[in-house]
Amino acid sequence: MSSCRRNLLLPLLLMALLLLPAAPAGATGQASAEQPRVLLLYDSLASGTPRGGNIPELQRQLAAYHMQVTLISLNHYEQGAMKGFSNVITVINDRELAVSKAAEEDIAGYKGQYLHVGYNPPDVMKQAMKLNTGMIAEESAKLTFGLFREESLMLRQVPYIAASSAERAYGSLSLTGSGTEVPYAVSSGRFTYVPYLEAGNAGKLAMLEVLKDWLGAGAPAQTYLVIKEIYPFSDLALLEELAGRLYEAGVPFIASVRPVFSNTDFPAMQRYLEALKAVQSKNGSILVNAPVVMPSINSSDLTLNGKMNSFLNLLADNGIAPLGMGADISWTYDKEYAAAGMSFFDSVVLFQDEDVIHREETNVSTAFASSLYSVTPEFLSGLKHEGKAVPQLPADTAVTVNLPEDKAGLEALLQTVNSYWITFADYKQTGHKVVTDTYTVDSAGGVIRVNGSPINVDYMPEAVSSDFEYQEEQYQSFKALFSVQNKFFIVVIAVALLLFGVLLTVGYRLYRKKY
Repeated sequence: MSSCRRNLLLPLLLMALLLLPAAPAGATGQASAEQPRVLLLYDSLASGTPRGGNIPELQRQLAAYHMQVTLISLNHYEQGAMKGFSNVITVINDRELAVSKAAEEDIAGYKGQYLHVGYNPPDVMKQAMKLNTGMIAEESAKLTFGLFREESLMLRQVPYIAASSAERAYGSLSLTGSGTEVPYAVSSGRFTYVPYLEAGNAGKLAMLEVLKDWLGAGAPAQTYLVIKEIYPFSDLALLEELAGRLYEAGVPFIASVRPVFSNTDFPAMQRYLEALKAVQSKNGSILVNAPVVMPSINSSDLTLNGKMNSFLNLLADNGIAPLGMGADISWTYDKEYAAAGMSFFDSVVLFQDEDVIHREETNVSTAFASSLYSVTPEFLSGLKHEGKAVPQLPADTAVTVNLPEDKAGLEALLQTVNSYWITFADYKQTGHKVVTDTYTVDSAGGVIRVNGSPINVDYMPEAVSSDFEYQEEQYQSFKALFSVQNKFFIVVIAVALLLFGVLLTVGYRLYRKKY
């Protein structure tokens, strides 16, 4: 009897399992695997050389592919540190230095993807790829990658790939003097070698292309237009005119606006909010730019989180829906800035560092679900490419421009934007989320929602009154008393003057009678 029951029970259990709903994406352990982590090793920052700046450039590029990066100098590398990282990059900027013995031993046993940039690739890589390198003492060259090219690079003491058995080559370097053509980079199995990276020329896009393949970032990239340096005291009428002109031209854009933490009830702030509503109604997406950090910032000031939260709530209170943050890359390498200032956002536009002032610097970056790589119009203008339109860039990219100061600057900006022949993407078409203690703002498919309800971006201008009491009148508790005292003293002084006049007259008459 029990055997019969078991025979009936097994088919029923199988049917029940088949009828169970499928687990949602991300519910399984494999789908919710830890985010890929990249270890970036370097020998030096190469300051004062053509290679100076290539480490920060790599940091920005890795951030554009949503990677969490751990940055370690080879001088501080400890054996076994590669464990736990899905990808490792080593940059050797000094020809006289090689990978440390501890690092080279770890590379030999490392099973993940390894990328070497610059001089002295490790022996295990050279053996696996049958890699031979040469040295360019000083020669001009043309770099070609994809549909882009840089026609007059001046190379000094630059290694190049003389021979390899690599499965794949990226781009090409054509040496003008000798006519030799060599690959820009090569890849085979778990090894990729890039002998040349400078941050100051178009070659950095070739590196961006290599990283795209190396990291497996296969999604088509988009290009966005970002307008920066927007403050309450900017020419807001010019901002609204620019938004209107871009809207008429069918160009979606992003406005990265500076936050305001005090005096938010002033007329100037109200006019600022009205201008941002007008921008939003003209197909403009709103980012909150990182606040300006002063060198004298007090390390005990822990108010950034509360200030950012209040400003984001103020925007939402006024029907303005921020979708992300604009910040220098150094903010993602600072514990205080990342936790207190950036934790509201899952989307960022990362700019090249200008003035780096850290509160609590860390060598581990904060990664974001959406992160745009930024370039300037000047960089785009210097790119050579096939066809009239700028070809698709390797990663999601923000072309960043500052808000013009006058009408002439506005016309020049519009002419520059039109000259690129770029189809700029609409930022709110993709998913972004901003969460405060009061509001959740998110976007998808061009629709922006605040706390789950679609936001109305239609805008009707409202006049802002300039009548404002900037300093509250203080209560004068002794006003009446002081008024009585003033009148009393006036009477006393008048009587005294009168008596003095009488005495003077009497004295004068007595004096005349005597003489």
